[in-house]
Amino acid sequence: MTHILLSRSILGEPQMVEQLKGFIKPTHRVLIVAFSFFPNEVMTPYQYDQLYEKGGTYYEKMIAMFSPYGISEDQISWIHYYKDDTSSAKEKIQQSDILYFPGGAPDFMMKRILEFGIKEALESHQGIYIGSSAGAMIQFENYHISKDKDYQRFSYEHGLNLLKNFSIEVHYARKKKQKAGMKKVWRAYRHDVYAVPDDGCLIVFEDQIHLIKSARQIYTHKGKM
Repeated sequence: MTHILLSRSILGEPQMVEQLKGFIKPTHRVLIVAFSFFPNEVMTPYQYDQLYEKGGTYYEKMIAMFSPYGISEDQISWIHYYKDDTSSAKEKIQQSDILYFPGGAPDFMMKRILEFGIKEALESHQGIYIGSSAGAMIQFENYHISKDKDYQRFSYEHGLNLLKNFSIEVHYARKKKQKAGMKKVWRAYRHDVYAVPDDGCLIVFEDQIHLIKSARQIYTHKGKM
């Protein structure tokens, strides 16, 4: 399996396309798991559709982002929170080459994945996993949320049983809260910790970690680098 971990939806930028075109192919079918919205921002099916249906802001963003790889609109499908169910979601997962997890609220995204009963189906996927911010975080069996404008306290959370034995800090901008969070994670697990700034990317391929652009390792299992 291949995991592409980002902080922002920057896949369509020329430098990223050059780095990732060996992984993302024109023949691939993409599935967007559109579960990462905050409940206080999306409270009705109408508000949801304004983001994720054709013509919606996030919908059009996703179409444009995959276009440089030769992937057309009809190759991109969505797990729709209000229209899909367990059966249709699992069928879409089986038919896809790439699973894309958007940014937003990682804890609520996991809650909805469990609610739909598709955790095991997602974990059994044998293709490519791509995630931005929250969508990168939930790919870890155990992940952390550092304090920021959306979360008032640091917390440890459970994600998908896909990645383990290292951690990432998304949106890394050298903030004290982020540095404190990474230090806390290292003290708890004594494993590698990586920073992924907004223009960075971390690729996990064949059990090797590749750092793209500004992504870098902050801690090894022995301590801070």
